[in-house]
Amino acid sequence: MILCDQVITDVETNKKSLIGIFDQVEAVALPCVVHELHVYLSLTDGHGTLSTAVACVTVDEGEELFRGEAEVEFADPLQVVELHFVFPNARFPSTGEYRFQLSTDGQVLLERRFFVTYPRNEGRAPRC
Repeated sequence: MILCDQVITDVETNKKSLIGIFDQVEAVALPCVVHELHVYLSLTDGHGTLSTAVACVTVDEGEELFRGEAEVEFADPLQVVELHFVFPNARFPSTGEYRFQLSTDGQVLLERRFFVTYPRNEGRAPRC
């Protein structure tokens, strides 16, 4: 699972380019709003048709902030399926740690940590 600013798909080769990969943003003001947040996943070892979801949740309360859903079809377990979710105006209410969770049929399979921090002098993280 990769978080980024943009996913570009080459129409001739179907290759993906992930632009602006990040795992944190610096909040200039709260709530922190990321104009367009992309989540890219490459999955394998699936069986049949699966209902999948990617949700962003708060670490402390487990409150769901936003969610995307998709049906995924695996012809066989060796197949690789790519998923791309776009979350416009992704809103984070406060600084701290969040989790992006991939689930299928209600079971969390994978988590990705994500941080909203106060601006630092280095300016290394994208700002929102």
